[in-house]
Amino acid sequence: MASDSAGDRPAEGTSAQSPLKVAYVLHRFPYLTETFIAREMHWIREHGVDLTIFSLMPPKHTFRSRQAEDLVALGRYSPVFSWRVARSQLHFLTRTPLRYLRAFGRLIWQTYREPKVLLLMMSLFPKSVYFAHEMKSLGIDHIHAHFVWIEGIAAGVAKDLLGVTFSIHPHAFGLFSRNQRDVRHELENASHVVTISEYHRRYIGDLAPQVTPGGIDVVHCGIEPDRVQPPDRRPTNVPLRILAVGRAVEKKGHEYLIAACAELLARGRSLRCDLVVGRGGRREQLEAQIARLGVSEAITLLDTRDEDGIFELLREVDIFALPCVVAESGDRDGIPVSLMEAMACEVPVVSTPVTGIPELVVDGKTGLIVPERDVTALADALDRLLADEELRTHLGTQGRVKVLEEFNVQVSATRMAEIFRTVSRERVG
Repeated sequence: MASDSAGDRPAEGTSAQSPLKVAYVLHRFPYLTETFIAREMHWIREHGVDLTIFSLMPPKHTFRSRQAEDLVALGRYSPVFSWRVARSQLHFLTRTPLRYLRAFGRLIWQTYREPKVLLLMMSLFPKSVYFAHEMKSLGIDHIHAHFVWIEGIAAGVAKDLLGVTFSIHPHAFGLFSRNQRDVRHELENASHVVTISEYHRRYIGDLAPQVTPGGIDVVHCGIEPDRVQPPDRRPTNVPLRILAVGRAVEKKGHEYLIAACAELLARGRSLRCDLVVGRGGRREQLEAQIARLGVSEAITLLDTRDEDGIFELLREVDIFALPCVVAESGDRDGIPVSLMEAMACEVPVVSTPVTGIPELVVDGKTGLIVPERDVTALADALDRLLADEELRTHLGTQGRVKVLEEFNVQVSATRMAEIFRTVSRERVG
């Protein structure tokens, strides 16, 4: 049996002439609600990054963004168990047994406080090892995972087996609502942390003190400015139209928007509000609320749209509202991409000061901010916009400027490629 050494590592370093080989580990690919990741991967390839995608689960949705369609050929999948999966276990067990056992032990250490997560990761451990074997054969220089969740744990397994560097990119999902000790251990296992807002950076720094401030970079998620264009002339809507986009989950605050619109209708305002919430979740409760308030002629719940469908709606509406809240479970949004998309289309937005949202929506400058769960304040803000076309135009124009300057995926991809190159020069033991 061979000794446990660094002999299984890919060749060190990446020259300026050769592409950096990066593995993205994702929960599912493609995935409808993660089009921002597909955009990032699409543009990061423009910066000398040779990308391979490892998806722990098969695709779930039929919708695919344009970027995801272009990236499908780079995806690698695996059944939970097969001869190739078994052979990968034997490879590491016979060549680097201590690394294999350490990776398994760390997986348990990161999940044992959450039995459901532990069972899920136990079932995915063989697949994670198989992916590590594939990464070794490809000569991967660096591993990256979005979300402090199963993809981050699986990427950590590959890091432990191969000795390459590993960066994790926390978003709201997983970071706030999971067991915080498990989250801390997952973060501290990474070579580097990239996150989406200053709020997240401070939160991670407090939660995981072993992650030094220099080990956390803030890189905003972004949109493609050239693709998300405002209309040449916005339609004249009578009544004015309000739009919300987000799954029917508590943290989106849809019930407060419905209540605020009902209050405006009671004040005599004429409006139309569409909420793109898809199926499942709290949709039935939202439908019951609309019926109870007697506002079904003015407020409609819509099924999921693909990117093009959302952009089409954004070019037709007057106001975008997403009154996010911190859910009872602790779950909350980061900086919703739907807000960026609305602002890029020069639609004035109303939101709340949850997590990193004020870094995008600056009250009175690039949008309006109201306290979370405050129906009257939300109704008042919407009323201001309904009554003031000049304010709508001003906030819409400034909102697009903010997105172009700070939430541009092309700029973010450049920064991510720089981080990967810097971090991959360091090796883990």
